[in-house]
Amino acid sequence: MIPRAILILCEGVTEKLYFDSVIRNKRIAKVLSVEVLGKQGQHKALIKKCAERRELLAEELEISERDIEVWAVCDQDNLKIGYQKLLEYADKNCVMLAFSNPQFETYLVQHFEYRRITTKREHLERDLSTYLGETYNKTNLDWFDKMIDEDPAKVKQAIINSNKLDNHTKPPFLTVQKLTARLLELSK
Repeated sequence: MIPRAILILCEGVTEKLYFDSVIRNKRIAKVLSVEVLGKQGQHKALIKKCAERRELLAEELEISERDIEVWAVCDQDNLKIGYQKLLEYADKNCVMLAFSNPQFETYLVQHFEYRRITTKREHLERDLSTYLGETYNKTNLDWFDKMIDEDPAKVKQAIINSNKLDNHTKPPFLTVQKLTARLLELSK
């Protein structure tokens, strides 16, 4: 089913920048209404905010809430209830979960090579800096804008690599690639 609108609420800034870039590069906003918000909270609070924002967006666009596909993008940081419970809460609220364990940078690394990474944030940032040839800055994804423009196959490769990490029993695992795949599907 093709929604009339896509709503993506992200825990942080990096995730918003990433999905803004995919949407801009693939011209998805020309096909349907898209809203991406960053710094929207974590876990259950983020999912609750998704449901609230969906209701408001439906009113603004004068469409049914069922016509809005909603995604919550978050990672493992400070998760108190466990992934399965969070996923159940998201399902109950008709929100799809794009999750990264341990963090979103694990997904970014998959654009360069398949890696089972369970290291700390500073190690992931060091690895990303090595790939980029410059210091990684989570609030500046200009390198990704350039990558997606010059070598769009890297995004598809990141999805393939991340799908190998879709095992919810132990870190690292990712489901965030499902949102990227969905956006690519909607761009066709």
